[in-house]
Amino acid sequence: MFDFSTRMSGEQPVRMVLPQVEPHPEPRTEARVILRRLWRGSGFIVLGALFMVAAAVALLGLIPPRYTSSIQILIDPSDLRVVENEVNARQPQADSGVSIAESQVRVIQSDNVLRRVIAKLHLDQDDEFVLPDGNNPTIAWIKGALGMVPPAASRDPVNIALDTLQTKLSVRRAERTFVIDVSVQSRDPEKAAKIANAIGDAYFAEEAAARTDTARRAYDALTGRLGSLKRDVEQAEGEVVRYREAHKLVASSGRLLTDQQLGDLNQQLVTASIKTAEAKSRLDQARKMRSSDPSTALPEMLQSLEMQALRQQYATLSRNTAELATRLGERHPAMAEQYAQQRDLQRLIQREKERIIDTTQKDYDRAAASEAAIRTNLDRVKTETVSSDRAYVGLRELERTLEARRGVYEAYLKRAREASEQERLNTTNVRIISVATPARQRTFPPSPKIVLPVALVLGMLLGGAIALVLGADSDRRRFRRASVRPGTSFRAADA
Repeated sequence: MFDFSTRMSGEQPVRMVLPQVEPHPEPRTEARVILRRLWRGSGFIVLGALFMVAAAVALLGLIPPRYTSSIQILIDPSDLRVVENEVNARQPQADSGVSIAESQVRVIQSDNVLRRVIAKLHLDQDDEFVLPDGNNPTIAWIKGALGMVPPAASRDPVNIALDTLQTKLSVRRAERTFVIDVSVQSRDPEKAAKIANAIGDAYFAEEAAARTDTARRAYDALTGRLGSLKRDVEQAEGEVVRYREAHKLVASSGRLLTDQQLGDLNQQLVTASIKTAEAKSRLDQARKMRSSDPSTALPEMLQSLEMQALRQQYATLSRNTAELATRLGERHPAMAEQYAQQRDLQRLIQREKERIIDTTQKDYDRAAASEAAIRTNLDRVKTETVSSDRAYVGLRELERTLEARRGVYEAYLKRAREASEQERLNTTNVRIISVATPARQRTFPPSPKIVLPVALVLGMLLGGAIALVLGADSDRRRFRRASVRPGTSFRAADA
């Protein structure tokens, strides 16, 4: 075996330096390492925050501010029922209200409405909506070479202002409502409010003009047809009159005279029959009461004033007679006089009954005679009616034709008058529930209260990121320098 501990004479020991190999360490991500790197790079954080704040302040100063003003328009799907039959009346179904509101959103954004606004506020002469052409020939040549110069027909100031206004306009409907928000942006808050209010007025004017135009077209179409319908009605009326004269059909209040007589006689016959039956009933009751006792209750028809007085006397006498019979007895001489008075009153009552029966008999005879006369006249009128019914068949046909033509003519005439009135009425159930006012705060760019804190946070994040990157690079370089150290010496013989 080799003895590595034996020294070799005459030789100097050889020293070899070998690098100490250590395993590659993993990157340290502990919180203290990150904090240490951030602390060493705190200058970058401060500089990043200051830089972003300065850039935000510069941008806020360079970007021109824009202001937004809005109006709110309520669109009711059901219009005002000013006229019973409107030319273009809306009858929305249960699920069509949203469609109507969305359609009105498109109407507000239409060119017709916006052109009214441009003409009212002279936006075609405003530099904000119609940018003037530049005088730099180089820029003009570059635009021409790139095809960015519009043709001459598209350089109308009104069209340019219309395109610009559409980009600055926002129209939307709030969810689950019929309220439409109309917003306009401008560099001047008062101008934005004026444009928004002008859009509302222009929308109302456009809706009124559309309805007026529709009503006018309907009126023109109806009046053009009225002349022909009027001639048809006059022709039908002439045929009816000539037919009546030829067949001697006399009419009154739209009915033939024989028909009126027949109806009147039927009604009279019914009334006469009722009166005859009532008279017969009274006569029968009166005859039944002829042999009744004077103290028996009489029907209402027999209750005359004389009969009431006689019955009252008879009742008083009967009561006195009963009292005397109780005190004096039935055989007392005074009772004979009482009985004689009772018999006299009975004869008077019976005589009054006969008179009433005779009067009732006469009433019945008159009622029966009147009913017979009415029946005779009714039979005669029936005979005349049967003879005129054949001629009346043709008359009814002519009258039906006349009524049909007259109904169409009157409907057209009424509709034409309603259409004429609707030219002066606005039945749209639309109103502005919120007018536009000049905005107190700008819409873009955002407020410095928002931009500066955000810029500060972004600058600090940017500086922190730079500090972490530089710190990590510094730690890697330090680790590499520390990993190379002197090795242990040993002899070659040991090797």
